[in-house]
Amino acid sequence: MGLSASQARLLSITARLSHNESQSQLITNAKLRLSDQSSDASKEYMEALNSTEFIYMNYDSTGTKQTQDFTFGAVTQYSDIKNQYGFVDSAGRLLVTAQDASFYEQSDTLSEFLENYGIGKMENPKYDPALENIYGDDFDNFYDENDPDEWLNRVNNSTNGAINNMVTAGNGNVSFDESLIHDEAAYNAWVESLKNGVKNINTGDSKTDGLFNTWVDSITDVPEFVEEPTPPEGLHKPEEPEFPDFSALATAYNGSQCYGSVGASTSGIGHMEHNLAALLWGEGGMGEGTLSLTNSDGTITVNRDAPIDYGYVSLTNFNFSDTTSSKELAAAINDYCEDYEEIDQIKQTLIDLYCDVINYLDKNAVGSSTTELDSGRYTISSSESAKSASELYSQWQDFYNQLGNFKDLQQDMYDQWYQEEMVPYLERLEQYKKEQEQYEKDYKKWHDDFIGGLKSWYEGMQTAKTNYNEALNNLPDKMIPDEENPKYQWYTNLWFRMGGISENQKEDNNNGYKVLDDVFVHNKDWLKFALEHGIVTMEQVQYQEEGETFNEKMNQYAWVSIQYNTCADMVEQTDEIAIAKAEAEYQRKTTEIQAKDKKYDTDLKKLDTEHNALQTEYDSIKSVIEKNVERSFKAFS
Repeated sequence: MGLSASQARLLSITARLSHNESQSQLITNAKLRLSDQSSDASKEYMEALNSTEFIYMNYDSTGTKQTQDFTFGAVTQYSDIKNQYGFVDSAGRLLVTAQDASFYEQSDTLSEFLENYGIGKMENPKYDPALENIYGDDFDNFYDENDPDEWLNRVNNSTNGAINNMVTAGNGNVSFDESLIHDEAAYNAWVESLKNGVKNINTGDSKTDGLFNTWVDSITDVPEFVEEPTPPEGLHKPEEPEFPDFSALATAYNGSQCYGSVGASTSGIGHMEHNLAALLWGEGGMGEGTLSLTNSDGTITVNRDAPIDYGYVSLTNFNFSDTTSSKELAAAINDYCEDYEEIDQIKQTLIDLYCDVINYLDKNAVGSSTTELDSGRYTISSSESAKSASELYSQWQDFYNQLGNFKDLQQDMYDQWYQEEMVPYLERLEQYKKEQEQYEKDYKKWHDDFIGGLKSWYEGMQTAKTNYNEALNNLPDKMIPDEENPKYQWYTNLWFRMGGISENQKEDNNNGYKVLDDVFVHNKDWLKFALEHGIVTMEQVQYQEEGETFNEKMNQYAWVSIQYNTCADMVEQTDEIAIAKAEAEYQRKTTEIQAKDKKYDTDLKKLDTEHNALQTEYDSIKSVIEKNVERSFKAFS
């Protein structure tokens, strides 16, 4: 069953009412947004009313006060009547223009830097006084601008050879030729060579003075020669006595080659003679210094006719060259035989045995060359028959038994030896040590004083040379920038702030400055923002009174850090232009908002009128439909 015309109309009105309500809501929301826009516009306007700007004030060449925007370019550009300010970044670098940086980088000296700004030159008033300080009043006779190192080279060439003959310098240490220090003639000759090296430095009537003369004079101002102390007369370390260990000496003797050759034969008796002859006639032997030996009963006497040959002491034809063990043993027996009866008995036993052996060989020679005596080297007289070989060997054994008894005598002999030899030696040694210690002290003081004087001389001479050389190297320019030029101090200050070390030297690492981009040079808003937010700080060149810290090279001026808001040439004032712009913008936005709001009110009224008409029509149609439905139910009931 289809919809009636009334029902269709009712649905259409319902849809229009719903759309009407939706539009009304949208317009209401738009009105709320207009309120927010109005609030924002008011806020922007109020902020503009509080806005300020930095104004820079200075004076023109006529002294007339003028104001302009506070920009980097306006503040840092040179002017005759103007305080000098600089802006510094967070790294401590001075901000400069590209032109200032270019002038600095292409200049090696302050003079060249100032020339770029049109500052001419004048005669340097420091030039002549500097030369006078170096050479004295007659500096014209000594300084040649075309050859400034003439006198430095002349003195070096004439003295370096002599200096190097005495001084060796290296790695911070200085040493001096000890052979010259200990030889007065050689030392004085060296001093004379130094004096000759500088003898002809002065020319004609001209006499050097100042730093150069100080150096020249110091070259020959060497210490006079001082003789070293001589040791006390006879100062030498005494030889320590050595106690003769008889048992050891006897053992060494018993182990000698010839001793081992003694056997129970005629040849053995010949070797026996070699042993005994070494003890008696050898160097240090008991018979050395005598011409004859006689046995204890006086029956046998052996006379030595030929001179002693210590490498050939035997009276037979045997050669006995090694007498070392015999010499030491014989000397020890000889030294103590008078003091100890036992040792004296050993000595006499040895002489008796030797006489018996010689008598045996003289009476019993068998024609062998190994046992015959050399009659040209001795004479012998004897009233006794020769002993037999066995008796000699028995007597030989008794001799060695006596040698073996030495060990029983050692302590008594040592005590005597210690008192008679060791004690005097220790006394002499103590005296020697005292004399030696005093001599070493005297010698060390002499040496230290002499070397100290030479070191002071050398260091003083080197210092004088360094002072002269530095003064010569730092001689100020003869012509300098015109200090009377108004721009002189301004750009001199800039040179030293950018990295100048002196008038003739600068830093080349560019750590003292930074080029500011041209975009910001004349931008007042950027500078104001940078200062307020600490991106850059300010410095001012200020005159420093005596006693304050100042840079002498800037003629008592110094760059001093200041707070930007204390800058005497900057004022902060209301920004009238910004306020006017903000007011116009506020009025434009307010008018636009009011127009939109009025339109939204009109649209809402139209929607409300239409909504009321639709609602009335809706109610009327709904009533008709309800009555029709009621009649239909009655008709079919």
